[in-house]
Amino acid sequence: MAARGARQKIEEKSLIPVAPSLRPRRVVEVVASTCQRSSLPALLVLLVASAQAEDWPTRMHDTQRSGVSQMKLSVPLVQKWRVATPKPMKAWTEAPAQHDYAHNYRDLKQRQNFDSCSDVVIAGSLVYFGSSVDGTVTCVDNATGGREVWRYATDGPVRFAPHVAEGRVYFGSDDGCAYCLNATDGSLIWRTRAGPTDEMVWGNGHMISVWPVRTSVLVEDGEVYWTAGLFPEEGMYLCKRKASDGSGGWTVKPQVPPQGYLLVTADRLFVPTGKTQPRVYSRKDGSLLGQIGGERQGGSWALITPDKKVFWSGPGVHGALHSHSSNTAKRVASIRGATRVVVTGDEVYYNTPSEIVKMNRRDGKDVWRKKQAYPYVLIVVGGTVFAGGDGRVAAFDGEGNKRWAGKVDGKVYGLAAADRCLYVSTDTGSIYSFCEQTNAK
Repeated sequence: MAARGARQKIEEKSLIPVAPSLRPRRVVEVVASTCQRSSLPALLVLLVASAQAEDWPTRMHDTQRSGVSQMKLSVPLVQKWRVATPKPMKAWTEAPAQHDYAHNYRDLKQRQNFDSCSDVVIAGSLVYFGSSVDGTVTCVDNATGGREVWRYATDGPVRFAPHVAEGRVYFGSDDGCAYCLNATDGSLIWRTRAGPTDEMVWGNGHMISVWPVRTSVLVEDGEVYWTAGLFPEEGMYLCKRKASDGSGGWTVKPQVPPQGYLLVTADRLFVPTGKTQPRVYSRKDGSLLGQIGGERQGGSWALITPDKKVFWSGPGVHGALHSHSSNTAKRVASIRGATRVVVTGDEVYYNTPSEIVKMNRRDGKDVWRKKQAYPYVLIVVGGTVFAGGDGRVAAFDGEGNKRWAGKVDGKVYGLAAADRCLYVSTDTGSIYSFCEQTNAK
């Protein structure tokens, strides 16, 4: 898409007090298992179990995108329900050249692969997800077999999973706005636009804002962060506001288009940029602190280790995932061929197109290496490793033994765990809930 010409001086945009879009909404097909009405004692047991379960309020569990939950999830699991949504329409579909011979870079991979499925987030029994097809955010209830609770429509694709915090749902849209909704009923609390106008252009099969939101909306310590803008000639914006009402904060102008899920530590905000190196900003004032990695070490995937000391991102050069100090940006390590990494204390788990590997973080030696083709996503829940493959999802114990596998429709790019269930999102638009047998009834 061609960017538009230069514009007049930008003025800070105030909150937009508008009601939710009233355009027609697409019907979501729900395929649920047969449920029986619970007796009061059984209901009380379920409520206690739910209270003890751990939520999954943002993509990959937390604002460091760790992919780690302490919740215990016992296998085997049973499919409780399936929601069929429209097949996601990715923002970037081009495949990179396999090799860059001019710079001696090999095994290049897609580095803007952030919206291959409708990732879910969970608070209690409520499950939330966005759609890049009809621009909606939907809430369904796991306790009622995935039945829809509410749906909110925006005027552009929603490409990133929402963030649930303090009874509110935060997300951004290609219509250029960041949104805050009531998590229970989907009513609008506030909406704001960082760009100077509501001008739209044709892009990715939709009308989108000249300043689309192409990162997640992240909430931390009562503050909300997001970006807007894709075209350097038009200007791009990185924003911080009060999470409660969308006011205050600061706005700065990045020089590289932000694309991917935001991450934070106590004082730093990490912004993936797709094909180029992630940028690091001060949470206090938005000042640019630097970038991480060298040429072609970008990628829209990233995580920060539990000790907050190491930042992983990729895929970069030679099809590798790279790690650097989150404070100094000094290079720490790389894993060539890895597609995803999860770090839990001294243990590192990663998958490749053909293997799942557990590695000792201290000495870099393999603890075990299993021939298992689950290359797309990886999480660790209560010490159990869950991985997504083509038409299947599986669980592995601490020794790498497969303990359970489930069949799904499509490639598994999204995994989440909460409410004693595993949630699986695929590139066909399907979302599944696989639960412990007592929770699946």
